[in-house]
Amino acid sequence: MTQDTGIRMGVIGYGGAFNMGRAHLSQGRDARLIPSAVCDLDPERTEQAKADFPGIWTGNNVEEFLASAPVDLVIVITPHNTHADLCIKASQAGKHVITTKPMEASLAACDEMIRLAEKKGLLLAVDFGRRFEEDLHTLRNAVRKGLLGRLLGGDVSVKILRPMSYFQGIGSWHGTKRWDGGGVLSNQSIHHIDEVAFTVGIPAQVRANVWTQTHDIEAEDLGVATWLYDNGLVLTFMGTTSYPQPTWYYRFELHGSQGAFSSTYGGMNDKPATWWYLGKDWTHEAPERVEPQWLNAADNMAAAIRTGAALTCDGRDGRRSQSILDAMY
Repeated sequence: MTQDTGIRMGVIGYGGAFNMGRAHLSQGRDARLIPSAVCDLDPERTEQAKADFPGIWTGNNVEEFLASAPVDLVIVITPHNTHADLCIKASQAGKHVITTKPMEASLAACDEMIRLAEKKGLLLAVDFGRRFEEDLHTLRNAVRKGLLGRLLGGDVSVKILRPMSYFQGIGSWHGTKRWDGGGVLSNQSIHHIDEVAFTVGIPAQVRANVWTQTHDIEAEDLGVATWLYDNGLVLTFMGTTSYPQPTWYYRFELHGSQGAFSSTYGGMNDKPATWWYLGKDWTHEAPERVEPQWLNAADNMAAAIRTGAALTCDGRDGRRSQSILDAMY
């Protein structure tokens, strides 16, 4: 690969509930990122990949993929506790890596991934998609500038429906402690655990309880936590996969000594709604809009490989969100 020929992307894990392999390769149909290879254990999925991306390399063996596929960047889209094994193999083969969320199912595994990538001088990123959206950068900027004053309280809730068929499909690994790392907190809520940490930082302490209310699974389908910060901020976090509506109903609120913020989408909302309370009035207008520098994790990685740009979420940063999840459990 040279700066002129572009960065060749390959994915390990093409299928899954939401066709994430296809989605990740589709984001690279330009000169900077070239969809080049797919590895999946299921031959039907690699046949589908050939139809979706004519001319790419496909195979069903990871070792063969890493030895033979024309890739510079590997994106790992597999059950959570396989991330370390696959990322380490990719690093040993001299490839840069993006892994999907959460980074792994344990901090020890995260540390192994980080150590090897750094030893090899390779890039390791964790794909938290919310870090590439304008509304989150706008809120983070407002918090950093102190526009809400001294932060006092926060409230986060993630309410979605996952039918039992979701846990019984694609290898039945969802909702297991070994493969999924847990339940609703590890899988669905980790997006928002990272989002909050990206916005207001890492809590000093957490308290949490988990329950399994409606699903016949090993891990939790309800988790409730309190995050305590050294600056006095107290934040509550709740996630459930037992909501009656098939939706992703998310709410994130913050308030400080001088203002407040509220954002919701899904549920009863026809469209996302964001409110700011500044200057004793509620408004939909943000005090200062901030656009993210990159479109997504692959776009960011391409710039990092080409120009040395900083990763929005490197391995060490991804580990921080995993540390909060581990502490909650």
